[in-house]
Amino acid sequence: MTTYTKADRVFLEDLIDKQALNPPANSFSREANDEADPGLESKLLKKCTDFLRRNHYKFIHDYSRAINERGYLDLYIFMPKRRLVVIELKAEKGRLSDEQKEWANYLLYHGYEVYRKVKSYKRFIEILYG
Repeated sequence: MTTYTKADRVFLEDLIDKQALNPPANSFSREANDEADPGLESKLLKKCTDFLRRNHYKFIHDYSRAINERGYLDLYIFMPKRRLVVIELKAEKGRLSDEQKEWANYLLYHGYEVYRKVKSYKRFIEILYG
């Protein structure tokens, strides 16, 4: 779990409050209400990253446990025309950690396209092309 100083907490809480009151016009926050694919999150992640590799998309996903414990979201996908898509995949009953919520809110505040709790391959494809 990440340890934050008091100043960090104040900064993050301020960002969250500002984002809730006045989100940037170009920010996206979409909680997926899709039907979950069966199985583990790692299986869904493999399907998604295999698709990205086959189609020559550049993306970032760090498989190290240390990085994931810091709350970084699963996929940072670099799409054409300077579109950066950030996706957090989850299994059927998966929940966002507090650190993941903080990352998502930070990215949203700065105008990035963020999708939280994507639970199916179908929804993943819809995000990229829908």
